[in-house]
Amino acid sequence: MTNKEAIDRWAEQIIPAVFKAEDALQKAKPEWKERLKRLGEPGGEDTHKVANEYCREIATIIVTQGSDYEPDGSI
Repeated sequence: MTNKEAIDRWAEQIIPAVFKAEDALQKAKPEWKERLKRLGEPGGEDTHKVANEYCREIATIIVTQGSDYEPDGSI
């Protein structure tokens, strides 16, 4: 794959899927908006922990809402 092909793939497939999943997550679990907003506040949640949880939620949406999703019992 050339660099241009990689960029095209990211721009046309991967990044739009992330934005779509993020929108779906915000609608399904609006508490995420507040959690993200509070990051960096004194005494707040650990940024890395929250980022990992958020990424996992988005990845779960992308995988489970994909046209090729086949439940395998692992999630």
